Parts: sequence; structure tokens; C-alpha cells
Amino acid sequence: MQMKMGSESEWLRGRKYLINPELLGQINTASHQARNVIQRHALPFPITSIYLIPKESLKLVDERLEQYKKRFWHTVDEFVPQYMPAREEARIELGELYNDDDYPENITKRFNFEWRYLALGIPGKTSVLTPEIYEKEKEKFQTLMDETRELALAALREEFGDVIGHLVNRLSENGGKPKIFKGNMFNKLHEFLDEFATRNLFQDDLLMELAEQAKTIISGTSAYNLQYNQSLRDKIQQDMLELKASINESIVDVPRRKLRLAA
Repeated sequence: MQMKMGSESEWLRGRKYLINPELLGQINTASHQARNVIQRHALPFPITSIYLIPKESLKLVDERLEQYKKRFWHTVDEFVPQYMPAREEARIELGELYNDDDYPENITKRFNFEWRYLALGIPGKTSVLTPEIYEKEKEKFQTLMDETRELALAALREEFGDVIGHLVNRLSENGGKPKIFKGNMFNKLHEFLDEFATRNLFQDDLLMELAEQAKTIISGTSAYNLQYNQSLRDKIQQDMLELKASINESIVDVPRRKLRLAA
């Protein structure tokens, strides 16, 4: 059986696109930017789709999410008038694969943008739980928080290692050609160090010590200094290499366990 798929093959890439993806670009961008805000300020959590955010960052994150929510719904409102023409375009492009049942009449109801906050805690002994169930829940909660701590330690150390690794690459030789150091080359490191105190929820003393070493290494150093001072550049690179090795070693030392939320 032959099927005419229209003049463009972009509609089939291992899956069937119901709507021209370009029409949803701005909507997807708003939602992706919102997730990036959360991930930037959050620490990993063992339960999928739940993020651990320091309380000091909650106000900022909430304000940013409100901004992206408005942007999201604005782009949805712009898309709605294009929905019916987009269905007709899909009818032509998909040919015999087109199915009216794939397309709701009220497309607005298919979009959603919301978040909520959860306060984790074990119910007290005066709750409806029996003493036996209370002890089981208390043990499961402690296991959950132990897993959370391990994930957070590993994530921050790996992120710090990536930042330092990026700097090491920037300082390395460029096939004999002179390197050009931009003024913003330390921005990612400064950003990590500025937010570290807030994100260091579990008081990682070792990483705190390594972060202080990074501050000392780049103290008083600028991209301009590195551009015209080879000896300073070599020293900074060597210090960063040693720091990166220490971070890598600390990552190996973080225990990893699989979370089990058995009933």
C-alpha cells in the first residue's frame, strides 16, 4: 500500500508529528526556560519530577516561574488562532496517516503550566498512624533523606568539576596559536561560588574547602592578566588542574545507593 506523505518529510522522524513543530516553538521555549530556572537553583531528589530547592531561593524561583507562566500562556494564546489552519496543513502533509481523533476541539485545555511546593516530614505519633506504621514511615523517610544527601553531594561536586574543567580547557594550549581570553571567562565559576553557600544544604565541608581554594586561585586575576602574562597563566592552569584532580577524587568517594520505596 502506498501513502502520500506530502512534499515535506519533516513530519515523520520515527514518530508522527500532529502539528508543525515550528508553531509550538515559542511555547516549548517558555516551558524549557522555566525548567532551566528550577534546575539551576535545585538539587537532585530521588523521586522523579520533584526538586529540592533551598528555602533561600524559593522567592526568586517562584517569581521567575510566574514570569514564564505569563509568557507561556501568551504564546498559547498566539497559537490558538493558528490551530485550525495547522490541522488542515497536517491533513495534507500526513495523508492517510491523518486522523481527526488525534485533534481535540478545544486545544487550550491541552496546555498546562503549574507547580506546587511540598513540605516533607514524618507524621507525629499523635497522628492516625499506628506505632508500627509510624516507625516504618520514619525509617523510609530517613532512607529518602540519606539518598537525597548523597545525590546532592555528588551533583554539586560534579557541577563544580565541570566548571573547573571548562576553565582548564580555556587555559590550555591552542595548537601553538595564541589564546584569546574573554572578560567573562570566570563568570561560570563566580556564579557557582556565589550560589554555593545557598545550595550547600548538607554542609559538604570538603567541597566548601575546594571552593575556597578556587576563590584563592583566581583572586585578583583577570582575563587581561592571563592574556599577557604567560607565567601567571601557567600557574593558574596548574593550580586548576590540581583542583580538578581533587574534585574528581571527591566524586569517587561519594557513596551511591538505589532508593527503594517499598510499601
